[in-house]
Amino acid sequence: MKKKNILIISIVFFILFLASLSCYIYNNLTDEKNVGNEEVTLKPLPKPEITGGSRGELGIDKNINETNIDEYLGRSDSIYRDMRMLEDPGNYENIGGDKFLSGYINGFEVIPLPYIIPVTNLPSEVGETYRGITLFHDDNGTYVANYEESMRIIEEIFPKDKVIFLMCGGGGYAGMTKNFLVSLGWDENKIYNVGGYWYYEGKNKIDVKKEINGKVTYEFDKVPYHQIEFQKLTKSANYRDPFVNVSQLKINTTVLELEEETSFQLNVIVLPNNATNKEVEWKSSNDRIAIVSNGLVKAISPGEATITAKSVDMERTVTCKVVVNKKDDRLHIKMSDISKELEEFSAINIDKIRDEAQSFYIKPEGGFKEEYLNENGDFNDLFFEESKRQDEIIENAFVSRAEIINKLMDEKKSFIVLYKNRFCDPVDNYVAYSDVKKILDENNYMYFSASDPDTGDLTIIKSKIYTDYNSFLGSAIIVQNGKFIATINPNVDNLNSYDDVKNWLGKYIDLK
Repeated sequence: MKKKNILIISIVFFILFLASLSCYIYNNLTDEKNVGNEEVTLKPLPKPEITGGSRGELGIDKNINETNIDEYLGRSDSIYRDMRMLEDPGNYENIGGDKFLSGYINGFEVIPLPYIIPVTNLPSEVGETYRGITLFHDDNGTYVANYEESMRIIEEIFPKDKVIFLMCGGGGYAGMTKNFLVSLGWDENKIYNVGGYWYYEGKNKIDVKKEINGKVTYEFDKVPYHQIEFQKLTKSANYRDPFVNVSQLKINTTVLELEEETSFQLNVIVLPNNATNKEVEWKSSNDRIAIVSNGLVKAISPGEATITAKSVDMERTVTCKVVVNKKDDRLHIKMSDISKELEEFSAINIDKIRDEAQSFYIKPEGGFKEEYLNENGDFNDLFFEESKRQDEIIENAFVSRAEIINKLMDEKKSFIVLYKNRFCDPVDNYVAYSDVKKILDENNYMYFSASDPDTGDLTIIKSKIYTDYNSFLGSAIIVQNGKFIATINPNVDNLNSYDDVKNWLGKYIDLK
């Protein structure tokens, strides 16, 4: 009996042991944990493996991506980060995306990568993204903290003891984020680039974009967004201002004629004025015709060449066509006799026409003419009709003067227009209108005289001169054989004195 009891007890203990062992094995195989109020079974994670093709170039994972990310949400050992901006300056619509954060996957927190590091190498169709301040700057491939708190913030956002799932619109920002973290010491085997929200079709989509009665709005206030308050951070000793890209180049002349063995200094302004790298490279399309060094063009032999200025940053370009004539050929332009046209031009007195047009409703003795007032003393419909007619008279006057210039261009005449504009203020060291006028008068040159739109003269704007050039026109405009060839541009010519102006004009016309 005693042996029987011992046997029964042994069997019971054996059964309990098997039950405990089974639970232990089950729990370790499934790693079953409670997340919030939901019980989530954590699937074993495959080792990160980059997929092939163009998606692989972005660093998107082969095994965990938009197609199956739902299976890996809610893990207690993981964090989820969406690296997009709420509104990105880049034109992502050009590649089938969305510049706005129109939605996100439930469980992901939005943390814009462009606020963390400078973003580069975007598709050309996208253009430029955010170029403001960042937590880190790139110093020849090494990320350096701009703020004393930068590393602490990154460690809080991306805890090293967690598995990190990264996502963005198409996968690019997520890939850049992984590369950034790995460069700072994060374990690449614990970071997954799961691709782009634009391609996600799972059940955990949270829509931010709303359209009501045809009006589109974005409920950004509902987005789990990580705000980086730069104004509260302390700049580090290695702080670097944001890189400002070159947006445009402007050149002082787009057409240039030179004699053999002569030179001309081309000047370029780089925009915006606060661009970080303003370095410009110069190149001639044909060194046998003309060579260029730092903008100085030297004519070698007769023919045509194109001089190109290219910014080192962003590779913006601007060109100037150079025509080199034989040494015996005169570069200086023989001006046409425009005395008849000048008389017609001057007969159209814009100031007088404007004064008459703007005072048609005023009595000689003062006050308003009754026919233009209603019973309440306000201007009536007749006044507005007449005002419109007077505006047309002024407009026609500008057109008539422009037609005189256009006729000369059609006849392939050579002449000069003296153009008074708002940039010709000698106080600001710009080319003085009076200097140009004085030089032309001293040398007995005939010229047309017009004023800038700011002062009300639209003659040049309505002429073929503006159509040909369609850019900034300076104090002197030179037309040769019916073609616009040059204009003084105070922004780039840097002519600050009477002698500077005379030297510039002397490139084109004979002067005493």
